[in-house]
Amino acid sequence: MKSTSKLLTNQKTLTILMIFLTVIESLGRVASSLTLAPLTDQLISKNLHGVVFWLLSTIGIWGVTLTVNYGNSLLKAQIIRKVTNQLRVDIANGLNTVPISEYKKVNHNEYVSWLTNDVNMIDQNGLEAFFSLLSSATTLLFAITSLAFYHYSLALAAIILGLLTMTIPQFFSKVMTHETNRLATANSSFLGKADDIIGGFSVFFSHNLGNTLTNKLATASDHQGKEKLLYAKNVGLVNLLISGVNVGAQMLVMTLTCLLVIGGYFSVGVISASGSLAGTVFNNLAGMIQSIFQMKSVAVLLDKDIQATKIKTVSEDDSFNHALTVDHLSFGYEGKPVIKDISYNFEKGGKYAVVGKSGAGKSTLINLISGRLRDYAGTIQVDGDELKSMPATLLNAKIELVDQKSYIFNESIEENITLGHAKSQALLSNVVSFLGIDKFTNLATKIHEHGSNLSGGQRQKLALARALAFHKPILIVDEVTAGIDSENAQEIEDALLAEKDLTVIMITHNLTEKTRAQLTDTLELA
Repeated sequence: MKSTSKLLTNQKTLTILMIFLTVIESLGRVASSLTLAPLTDQLISKNLHGVVFWLLSTIGIWGVTLTVNYGNSLLKAQIIRKVTNQLRVDIANGLNTVPISEYKKVNHNEYVSWLTNDVNMIDQNGLEAFFSLLSSATTLLFAITSLAFYHYSLALAAIILGLLTMTIPQFFSKVMTHETNRLATANSSFLGKADDIIGGFSVFFSHNLGNTLTNKLATASDHQGKEKLLYAKNVGLVNLLISGVNVGAQMLVMTLTCLLVIGGYFSVGVISASGSLAGTVFNNLAGMIQSIFQMKSVAVLLDKDIQATKIKTVSEDDSFNHALTVDHLSFGYEGKPVIKDISYNFEKGGKYAVVGKSGAGKSTLINLISGRLRDYAGTIQVDGDELKSMPATLLNAKIELVDQKSYIFNESIEENITLGHAKSQALLSNVVSFLGIDKFTNLATKIHEHGSNLSGGQRQKLALARALAFHKPILIVDEVTAGIDSENAQEIEDALLAEKDLTVIMITHNLTEKTRAQLTDTLELA
């Protein structure tokens, strides 16, 4: 990712306008403090007209300042919206360059946490802190200049005390970074636990263990809450120290102001303005320190990146002219062999069934030839090109894998089939009619909880419809008709096998004689 300031580089126009409004707002706040000196002097001299004039002037200045503040807050919200959207796009683009084998090594909740918890913390502790730092810095500059207008020693004292106060963050930056990293980890952990617990609701329900679900959620929530409490405690102690130094510095400037009044350098009314300006200086200085802390704390989040083997992206070429070939292919998990020295040719337009006992490696084989697994021995070639050297985008354009647990999105039936990619209505109508999807739903129907409102067979039909809509030259299916009644399952298999140019590789535990007769060959794994 990027540094906090660099996040704004794509929003230059809005950022420049925001800076301009921030300067105007800061001038207004300091100007309102300057009116206190003449107001106090007029009050001491009991000049009613003077008091009214300076009161109205102060009210007018605050009116303008608050109006600018409102406009600036809307502008900042717009900038944050654009920047956080871009952050999420950057994360998504990063994921698009990760091979699926690498993606599966990380719990998907980690990526979800990046998109939610981490981006929200960057928003609050990064962007919001940057805006606050900018406002505090401009207000501080104008306040010190105003103190110099009364007497150089006031400004000098504020600068020296300010510099001493500014050294505090250097002593606690590691603490802040550690605390933020720990809290981000706790948030990600809770997200994962909550997803796991809620995902198993039906299991708890069927065993009358609703209280267990509640207790597990409460325990996970309490653990996260304890981490937040510890974060607030440690960060709060740092802020307490900063506030104490801040108050002490204000008192020193006020003491110097009183001495200058006694020495006759300016009127008593300046005490009011000086006190307000001193408060402005050190309150904004404290705000700057806190903002710096916050910005430092999100550095660890901004440094995050998709750490995986990046893959090349090339233009999609869905041509398949000859064969998908495996030669002396072997593969195992954690040293245990699953695929052992297999050699086979899947010819273009051929229709193949992969059969074998449970655990023989059928699903592993199709994951290998579809590119989901790449750490294999031997070779897998598509039209003579080694699969390991093929960019994922090129391989994905040629091969469609429909596995037993195809993912269903919480979107409409049409969106689940097209994945947001434009498809003709005629094509969609033909696909849903062919698979019988139109008999139990329609394209506009909304899916809930990843297909919980559909049966297993219906979900498989939807996954198969997605594959047919994208019409890739190689279709690999893993027991996709298992949840469909035998009559409909046979009709679907017949239609797939009748596609002349479509290369079909299917895993099945129920190979009918009718289907067997239509196959080019059967690969049996021992």
